[in-house]
Amino acid sequence: MRSWRSRPTSGVQSLNKRTHGYEVHRIALTENRDGSGPAGLLYVGIDVGRRTHMVAAIPRQRMEDDSWERVPARRFTAMGTGYRELSDWLTGSGLEPHQIQVGLEPTGGWYAQTAAAWLVRGGYQLSWLQNAALHERRQLMIGKQTKTDALDARLIARLLYERDCLGTQRGFLHRAPRSVDALRLLVRNRTKLVEAQTRYRLQLTAIVDVLFPELKAFFTSSITGKVVRHLLEEYATPQRVAAAAPADLYEVVVRKGRARRLAKRMDELQELAAGSAGLVDDIGPILNAQEWLLSQLNVVDAQIANVEDALAQTLAGWPSEELTILSSLPGMTVLRQAVLISAMGDIASFQSDRQLRKLLGWYPEAKESGTSVFKHRLGQSGNRLARREIWLWVMFLISPKSQATPFRTFYQRLRNRGVPGRTAIGHVAGKLISVMFHCLRSGQPYDLQRHAFDLGRGDAKSVFEA
Repeated sequence: MRSWRSRPTSGVQSLNKRTHGYEVHRIALTENRDGSGPAGLLYVGIDVGRRTHMVAAIPRQRMEDDSWERVPARRFTAMGTGYRELSDWLTGSGLEPHQIQVGLEPTGGWYAQTAAAWLVRGGYQLSWLQNAALHERRQLMIGKQTKTDALDARLIARLLYERDCLGTQRGFLHRAPRSVDALRLLVRNRTKLVEAQTRYRLQLTAIVDVLFPELKAFFTSSITGKVVRHLLEEYATPQRVAAAAPADLYEVVVRKGRARRLAKRMDELQELAAGSAGLVDDIGPILNAQEWLLSQLNVVDAQIANVEDALAQTLAGWPSEELTILSSLPGMTVLRQAVLISAMGDIASFQSDRQLRKLLGWYPEAKESGTSVFKHRLGQSGNRLARREIWLWVMFLISPKSQATPFRTFYQRLRNRGVPGRTAIGHVAGKLISVMFHCLRSGQPYDLQRHAFDLGRGDAKSVFEA
């Protein structure tokens, strides 16, 4: 690599070299107008990606004379060769690593972590931006201009410069963000497994209704539960159930299926099977499908159990203080913690509870039509899994069957004022997210007594009497 001072001051040297299918331009990092060499610190913004990272390196002088927007950016492959080229490129600036500030966002999954680890090993100063900081600055400076990787890289570098000039930490994290990529991967895969399980159970229900329609009168809760599946694995048709020895049927349903409540009803089951109106002729293909579904459900059940164990182990590596705070919230479960943390990530990434509500999908959105119609509705964006989990959480908290909490009291107040049910649920969801945010940010567990007092109830006892 040629030295900084030997580069021409005209700007870009076009070698148009192809690297792993991506066209890149060998360029001088930056230069002074008089060609006298670097001036002050170098600000480096990195827009991370899976295959390549876009990097813009801008010296202080280009920031001060407002020519930073024209500084070219360079693309590096997200592999060892690309990272070594990046290190050589930065070394060619003639500055020491402690004179170069590097910024990036905590996005891109593990890709950002790989880039950050490489730069830290090289001795570079690394700063992390909050997720919303770059988006807000882009909207402020360029409005709806087309987003590009090069533009984002320059804006990241610009935010580093403005932080130095203004002395504010707004938009930056005070420490490296904690990674939730592994937890997010497990949560998403568990969701897919549960979806597959639901699909198989619905298909099995359709088959059982054809072969043994009376079974739903005996197993009123579900005809695809483990007890029924044990029965169908041993006796695929009602004719086989009717012909089974009572002791064998008892062994399958009561002992193997662990359904002791049905111990005295085996005669009833065989009577239903003997008088079944299910299909009898040409059912070979249906029985093959039933056998396959039963085997698939066993596989999926085992996979769900395995991924839930992995979730619990992964969640145990999260800071115990935050887990304690989350556990203090009413209605919280280990699985719910995993879903919420996988969506939120590090709570330090959020400036306010409004940002968190938008990420989790529970925020008001204005809807206008001309000048005559103006109303608010629930926003349409946000993390889908977290949005559903918050809804399930709220429904549990406001249920009369669950323990009374200030959240149910808040819901009842809204309903008494005539607020529609769906709208009241949205308000409770927003309140729940705000409480969770402030507990996590303050480091204080949820206090039911204090929450009841804030709602004007005076004490927790009045909440339970509401």
